[in-house]
Amino acid sequence: MPPEPPSSWSGIKNATHFAPVCPQNIHNAVPEIMMPIWFTFNLDIVTTYIQDQHEDCLYLNIYVPTEDDIRDTGAKPVMVYIHGGSYMEGTGNMIDGSVLASYGNVIVITLNYRVGVLGFLSTGDQAAKGNYGLLDQIQALRWISENIGFFGGDSNRITVFGSGIGASCVSLLTLSHHSEGLFHRAIIQSGSALSSWAVNYQPVKYTRLLAEKVGCNVLDTSDMVDCLRKKSSRELVEQDIQPARYHVAFGPVIDGDVIPDDPEILMEQGEFLNYDIMLGVNQGEGLRFVENVVDSEDGVSGNDFDFSVSDFVDSLYGYPEGKDTLRETIKFMYTDWADRDNPETRRKTLVALFTDHQWVEPSVVTADLHARYGSPTYFYAFYHHCQSLMKPAWSDAAHGDEVPYVFGIPMIGPTDLFPCNFSKNDVMLSAVVMTYWTNFAKTGDPNKPVPQDTKFIHTKANRFEEVAWSKYNPQDQLYLHIGLKPRVRDHYRATKVAFWKHLVPHLYNLHDMFHYTSTTTKVPPPETTQNTLSTKRPNGKNWPFNTKRPPMSPAYNSEDKDSWNDDEETGPLVVENPRDYSTELSVTIAVGASLLFLNVLAFAALYYRKDKRRQDSSHGQPSPQRQTTSNDIGHHAPEEEIMSLQMNQTHHECEAGNSNEGALRLASLPDYTLTLRRSPDDIPLMTPNTITMIPNSLVGMPNLLPYNTFTTGFNSTSLPHSHSTTRV
Repeated sequence: MPPEPPSSWSGIKNATHFAPVCPQNIHNAVPEIMMPIWFTFNLDIVTTYIQDQHEDCLYLNIYVPTEDDIRDTGAKPVMVYIHGGSYMEGTGNMIDGSVLASYGNVIVITLNYRVGVLGFLSTGDQAAKGNYGLLDQIQALRWISENIGFFGGDSNRITVFGSGIGASCVSLLTLSHHSEGLFHRAIIQSGSALSSWAVNYQPVKYTRLLAEKVGCNVLDTSDMVDCLRKKSSRELVEQDIQPARYHVAFGPVIDGDVIPDDPEILMEQGEFLNYDIMLGVNQGEGLRFVENVVDSEDGVSGNDFDFSVSDFVDSLYGYPEGKDTLRETIKFMYTDWADRDNPETRRKTLVALFTDHQWVEPSVVTADLHARYGSPTYFYAFYHHCQSLMKPAWSDAAHGDEVPYVFGIPMIGPTDLFPCNFSKNDVMLSAVVMTYWTNFAKTGDPNKPVPQDTKFIHTKANRFEEVAWSKYNPQDQLYLHIGLKPRVRDHYRATKVAFWKHLVPHLYNLHDMFHYTSTTTKVPPPETTQNTLSTKRPNGKNWPFNTKRPPMSPAYNSEDKDSWNDDEETGPLVVENPRDYSTELSVTIAVGASLLFLNVLAFAALYYRKDKRRQDSSHGQPSPQRQTTSNDIGHHAPEEEIMSLQMNQTHHECEAGNSNEGALRLASLPDYTLTLRRSPDDIPLMTPNTITMIPNSLVGMPNLLPYNTFTTGFNSTSLPHSHSTTRV
């Protein structure tokens, strides 16, 4: 049920102690790969914060500075923190906002919201729409907007920020019309609505698993929900429902209301452009993925590296077609070929793989979509972490490592949740981060009004005093490197971002494209071994699975593979595993075919445009040109404009000539980017007959450069479409 307003009371209400937290159970298997180390390492400490549980749990903790800053004596900016976790646990009571409030002269608010079954259960229909946890956050923001003035806060300067799952919530709130007008800026730390774990794309599956466990497994969803309501909250939250890897069991869903559509579609429509946004990632976010998959203390062996990549592909990409190519391509991209046999190098690249896919690419895409129309956007990469026994010595700044610096923990020393050996450098960096964060809450610019000055910690000036954090835009992609040696850099991990954003979605269609059969040409079936495997599709049918292997080298005996000894003298003959050659060959073919495919599309687009101009000139009409405005960010060169030419099937219709009236062409391939964020056993958006034969009169072209797409409905304003629901 949506949250209800609190009951009135008479007399004085005692609000000087923490209120109960929402029902949860951290004794079930906590999904550690999504959680900060300081949380999972201190579960006994976390337990002390969640002992007092009650369904009446929507409470705020408000931290107000006791003294006014001489530079800002008016109403204070408000910073509302959304706690993280895995949508299954957590409370705002764990985070102390007093240091941040005092140092930055802002009001800091932490809050509780319903988590797990009680916060995000959904049947996918009106019986239980879900997103109750998000509605709790929206209700809290509504109360803050209406009442924060009584605490000296400025209701026109409310910033929402969070880390991890909390950041995903913040990202989703910027896309919901329910939160419109309730806050004005957002700080998104190590998360995005585009991450695979941000949205639950198969809520009914997990709801029925829960119903089976508590004896409510009935077909009608209304009857099932009525049965679940009769169960106690404790019985429901104690059920151990494990999600698919890299996904969540109970989390936000696309309900058509709170979240009206897929987050990336909403971002492309500009539903978050009226918010100032600051976002970023940590250097080694993917640490937990590597720690929990392989024994990484002494590095990662070649076999463990292969296993990790295979497990990643099998868990996240559930369609066998093209999966072998994808697996080998990922191995190729994340192999340091200059130091390929070094286990420590493998460990580093494996952490980078998970970091790039789960955090970097979603965050960079979010920043690009937000900044392309000029909305204020700032991007950072966090490269520092405290020294403690919670993490291995070789690790970089992992998921959640920025949190103690945001809340000024180094200034007060080690705490039960953050038992670090803080140095003066940690104190200095925390002061820098708090200045950036609170400046952004005050003005939307992290550089002002308060300059960077930490001489009260160090006698010498810190390097941040000489650095100006530049705005982010899709062309330059400037970001701030936050560490002991700060600097403004550009294009954060651009090659890997392009790999996940542009190449990986196209690898799926290679199998169908190469095995496409027309009405006049026969293609022989691929050669397979005798033991042809098959994998179940989501609809119960079988996917064909090719088990063909490259031919063995005569000097290589597969039967002796396990007993092979590298140190054994075998004569002057040097034998190499042919798998290396097959890997490079597969990747080369895959990448080359993808680029060839894109070039063919570009050529077709160019040909269409030339033909269209010829037809227009024959009728005495000039060729239409795309209108450019002062708000056009691209300013592309003519060559880039040709490459970004789009053909919209709903707005353009080709006239078939007499000579090729009966010809057939390939239909346009769908954009698989949204599909790849969904769980493997979702209803498939891609099927073996994706590439179909259609008449020559209808030719659709897929997007080549999605950030420079302008349809005929493009208006000349700074917003992406004329019916945007954003606040103007």
